[in-house]
Amino acid sequence: MTVLFLHPVGLDREAARFLDLPDVHAVTFPGHGDRRRARPGLTLADMADEIAGHATGPFDVVGASLGGMVAMHLALDHPGLVRSLVLACTTPDGATDVMEARAAATEERGSAGMLDDTMTRWFTADGLRSGAPYLDHARDRLLAMDPGALADTWRAIGSHHVLDRLAQITVPTTCIAGRVDASTPLEVMRDLAERLPKSRLVELDAPHMAFLENADEFAAAVRAHLAWVGEEPARS
Repeated sequence: MTVLFLHPVGLDREAARFLDLPDVHAVTFPGHGDRRRARPGLTLADMADEIAGHATGPFDVVGASLGGMVAMHLALDHPGLVRSLVLACTTPDGATDVMEARAAATEERGSAGMLDDTMTRWFTADGLRSGAPYLDHARDRLLAMDPGALADTWRAIGSHHVLDRLAQITVPTTCIAGRVDASTPLEVMRDLAERLPKSRLVELDAPHMAFLENADEFAAAVRAHLAWVGEEPARS
């Protein structure tokens, strides 16, 4: 079974190379990486629809932050493509006012002007001092992103509200939470796990970009998830 990795805002499919997992497929969302800015008003559901239009599946979908939100829409709107989910440091509700303010700040200050705020939200102080390769990767991708496309994505996140639909996600789901996540508090991940019918919660001593700063522990959690899913009785 193929793992489909869905990346956070500002990054792209190349982020998957930091995951020590076999058979990983990754996509790049519109406006990210080498992809042009999408049409105005693009939603996370639209991003999920685009994946469904090109994918054959089923996949074990691993989504980090924005990627986890898109993964929820994929499971809700295209359930035949999703065997299981790993939802990492993500939320079922996009906090519209916060995201609109962030989008407006991005338009005013540009991608470079938002860089320090973003990196501080994403990584621990020790992580930022480590000089690890993932830091240059994240900085390079964030600086290269069109501020308009970045603002579009913040607004798309702000329109993401699936809290009342979570009971419809019935595939095995592992929620990975970072205990020192400055963007998605641990309580949000605990509540998410409680609302999903077939889920479990894994807590890591990790920040928002757990899959980068705590890559080994993150990959181990995904491998444990895949083993758990493999033990599940076949579903009709």
